Amino acid sequence: MALKFLQGVARPLRNITFIVLVFFVAPVFALPVMGIYNAQVAIEDQSERQVLNAQKMGFSKVLIKATGQADSVKNPVIRAALKNAQSYVQQFSFTTKLNKGKSQAVIELAFDKLKVNQLVIDAGLPIWGAERAAVLVWLVEDTKGFRQIINDVDHKVVAQIITQADDRGMPILWPLLDIDDQLAIQVGDLWGLFAEPIKSASNRYKADAILVGRIFQDTQGLWQARWSFWLDDIEQQWSSQTFELDALADSVSDRLTSGLVAKFALSTSVKNLDDTALETVILKVDEVVQFEDYVELREMLQGLSGIQRVQLYSASGRTLEFKLYTQSNLAKIKSIVDLKRRLKLVGRSDGDQSMDVQEGDSRLIWHYQWR
Repeated sequence: MALKFLQGVARPLRNITFIVLVFFVAPVFALPVMGIYNAQVAIEDQSERQVLNAQKMGFSKVLIKATGQADSVKNPVIRAALKNAQSYVQQFSFTTKLNKGKSQAVIELAFDKLKVNQLVIDAGLPIWGAERAAVLVWLVEDTKGFRQIINDVDHKVVAQIITQADDRGMPILWPLLDIDDQLAIQVGDLWGLFAEPIKSASNRYKADAILVGRIFQDTQGLWQARWSFWLDDIEQQWSSQTFELDALADSVSDRLTSGLVAKFALSTSVKNLDDTALETVILKVDEVVQFEDYVELREMLQGLSGIQRVQLYSASGRTLEFKLYTQSNLAKIKSIVDLKRRLKLVGRSDGDQSMDVQEGDSRLIWHYQWR
């Protein structure tokens, strides 16, 4: 049954590898995804055979999250490494969890991040860093002509999307469906895929991408779904159908992550990481008032995927300029920087070009305001 317009309530999902914001009342600020290199696997007992099999299965899960690609485990280099999964395990422990009301034994695994990333590099696959775009999901179900927006975590399609997102380490947001949403958008807007009201209603959630799903059951008992995914104002559409409702969203994770990985995952082809081999860009940030802001900003930049070194380039009043040394495509690095909500873009979205008079060379400048 669809969840009615409730006040902001969070339903915790135990051992989930990232933050799934099911209900919330404040704008979302992008956070690094946690637990990319952790996995949990159900086991029957604590025998050596069970542990080894669980380590291999958990290693597969981690590799899929680290690359964002289910096919990564088919890579020859990855397949060879899976045979020796235990050598990538940092630590593991045994615990139990409730599964459909019954107690289930599980093993919790933590894998070595540096070794996993090196394996991905050796396999020639991109690394999808911890800074990941959040996807807002609007799901509408048509039941004999009656349409309603669904965000109930017990609904089979919602649960499937959450599980798939968990498997990929992909942050998913669900609308609150409060009075603000009721005033901002109608069910018919979503069913008709009217872009303007959909994007307007989505603005409050500060999502980086939007997924709209429309589901219904035809006269033959076949469940059908029509999906629309917006990323950077580019829309993708596809459909799915099945007699089993809990399999209706099978194609969602592949579709979403293919676009997100293409934009945000960093190439691992760069081998030489000295300054002469790196690309550089000037990051200009206004309204950095307190010293604590400077410290937070610098630490944030140093922690971003693909940035090898951060150098304070100049300081004038409340404006700081940092020189970023990056190991990958600058467009992808900028996409990752844009995910940081404390940085508000100033000027054109593709970055400003300006002239450094002292050095007499053209500098690429990304201009932001600290907030």
